[in-house]
Amino acid sequence: MNEHMTKPCIRFAAAALLILTSCITAPKQDDQPTKTSNLLPIYPNVSLEIVEWGGSGTPMVFLAGLGHTAHVFDSLAPQFTDQFRVLGITRRGFGASSQRATGFTLDTLVSDLAVVLDSLDLDQVILVGHSLGGDEISRFAALHPDRLTAVIYLDGAYDRTTTSDTLANYPLPEINWPEPTTKELESAEGYRRYYERSNGVLMPLKEIEEIYNWNDDGSYAGGKTPGSTYRKIRTSLRDQVYEGIETPALAIYGVNYPVEELFLDYSEADSADQVLMMAYYEAGRRAAARSRERFRDEMKNGQVVEIEGAGHSLYITHIQQVEVAMRGFLKAFDRPGS
Repeated sequence: MNEHMTKPCIRFAAAALLILTSCITAPKQDDQPTKTSNLLPIYPNVSLEIVEWGGSGTPMVFLAGLGHTAHVFDSLAPQFTDQFRVLGITRRGFGASSQRATGFTLDTLVSDLAVVLDSLDLDQVILVGHSLGGDEISRFAALHPDRLTAVIYLDGAYDRTTTSDTLANYPLPEINWPEPTTKELESAEGYRRYYERSNGVLMPLKEIEEIYNWNDDGSYAGGKTPGSTYRKIRTSLRDQVYEGIETPALAIYGVNYPVEELFLDYSEADSADQVLMMAYYEAGRRAAARSRERFRDEMKNGQVVEIEGAGHSLYITHIQQVEVAMRGFLKAFDRPGS
């Protein structure tokens, strides 16, 4: 495997289908709170990074997708400090949070979340989760319904087992991932541009700094989180359970993205490989549609917003549409102290 592949084989930009693109709107500048980051001990030898973007009122807590940290929301999260107290949690094993050999099951991650909220005296919160963060939301809502004011899934309400089992029937050709240039390896900003070139998403610079290691001269020094951590988390995921959840819920999905969103080299592939890629792509679209319908059917107080042409990182690539959808849903929860 290419050591610079930030995602295996196919681009996860569209593959919330499995497991779990750059017009970024700048955060509001008027009265912009100062972002802070601190490590919060939750168990002996386990500390989690807490990022605060500021604001007051009902706490809005952001949960990143697999492989990312709370800093991935540096563009979206500050947009809501005018109405909410906005913070994010970096789960164990990633970024500045503790690197551990164990504790990478969904139930443990959800337990970590509950301990953080207790430690910060946050009785009721709005949870916003991207990808894996959506799995954490569903499990947390089932276990702690009294702790939630509302929940928002950012392309994070999918059937994990059913989808992966379905896609296992569609073989894929070997995909050549682009290598970074010497210049791109010299700094975090250079690697950020490589990430954009190879993944189609311009990540916040702080996110790039946090998910990789860096040499003393600022050059790239490899990934921070071992592959075993990813495997352990993925293994613990199942189809999400919505029945019994009564918390108001919004699921924002990216739909009808181009095949190139999933396969970086589709246009350069030969015709035989394109046939395989397209079959996989279409199967993934059907699986995603089934996930959306199940959410509609089973989430009692659920709403769905579909953003045309958006991929998995829609909270970055389609930030304005995501903000509008969230604000429309959150109108009932925007009173300070509510």
